[in-house]
Amino acid sequence: MRLTSTIPAFGQRPDRPLRTGDLVRAALTVLFVVVCAQLLWSARLLVLTAFLGVLFGLSAASVTDWICARARIKRPIVAASVVLGATALVLLIFAWSFPVLVDQSQELRTKLPEAAAKFEEWVALKQPKLLDAVAPATDDGSSRIVAALSENAPMLTDFAFGIVQSAFAVAAGLVLVIFLALYIAADPHTYRRGMLLLIPVEHRDRINTVLSSLGVALRTWFATQLIAMVVIGVVTTTILMIIGVKGALPLGVIAGVFEFIPNIGPVLSAVPAILMGFAESPQQAGIIVGVYWGIQFLENNLLIPYLMSEQLDLPPALTLITQVVMAFVFGFLGLFVAIPLLAVVVVAVRAFWVEEDLPPLPTVEMPAVEQANL
Repeated sequence: MRLTSTIPAFGQRPDRPLRTGDLVRAALTVLFVVVCAQLLWSARLLVLTAFLGVLFGLSAASVTDWICARARIKRPIVAASVVLGATALVLLIFAWSFPVLVDQSQELRTKLPEAAAKFEEWVALKQPKLLDAVAPATDDGSSRIVAALSENAPMLTDFAFGIVQSAFAVAAGLVLVIFLALYIAADPHTYRRGMLLLIPVEHRDRINTVLSSLGVALRTWFATQLIAMVVIGVVTTTILMIIGVKGALPLGVIAGVFEFIPNIGPVLSAVPAILMGFAESPQQAGIIVGVYWGIQFLENNLLIPYLMSEQLDLPPALTLITQVVMAFVFGFLGLFVAIPLLAVVVVAVRAFWVEEDLPPLPTVEMPAVEQANL
């Protein structure tokens, strides 16, 4: 006896009865989706790290294309030179600044409790109720803010590092990013072709256009953020040195690194600098607030528009919600990749559901041999 039903399945004509085979296929599909979701969740940090490698690889591929168009050098050699050269440059800069960075970091670590205590005195004088709400009184009369930070230190550490807490895991993640970038920069068309082969022939042209749009958007955003990180780090360090702030170099490094996180990053990087200003006087802290605000104003109105002629149309509210959700679910790493992941979603949605709003973006020309094999 065959099981039938008058309720049509999704995508099924109403006049066709539901059969046992349809139920089995639907159940297997749901099981497959659940298993894939579970696997992705188990390897979530690895997936996010791989996504960073893809971002680096797309930018390296763009530089590789530019060099190969002007010099007759094999692409794998150029790609390796670009990726490994960029990595070596970062390591050399870090090695050169490491002694000064360590010295100033130790000074920063010594001064921050003192700065927090002075900030607490200032808040207690101006807004005592606010201090009571943020940091309850201690039994021994010690700094309430320092005690509150010490009490919440494990939570802050978990947020900053998530599950990746060992130096070995961090090093392995960096190696993964470098090698992924190297492979993608050396032969990006292979991975594009592999993705297109999974798509039905009648939809490949549309998917190819979407992939080109995604590549351009991610390359533009990533390259812009890297340049902005360097500029903000150098400018912040220089200005803090001029006005005499202790630990200017590590504070500048923090500002440059956190620049990768739009909206939230600049605010987080300003907190330790403002506290260091309170170690001198409230007036010094006010000057630092003005410095950070001025840097961000010039960046948002001059630097970013100049670097990114085609900015991603990301609504501010959606950007902030995405950052909060990614930080809550994945920790600090999720906060780093929130905006590029949102860009991927926005470009895909515009391409598949709001086709008339898709801006004309340049497509990546594939070799004739690869086009013939699709």
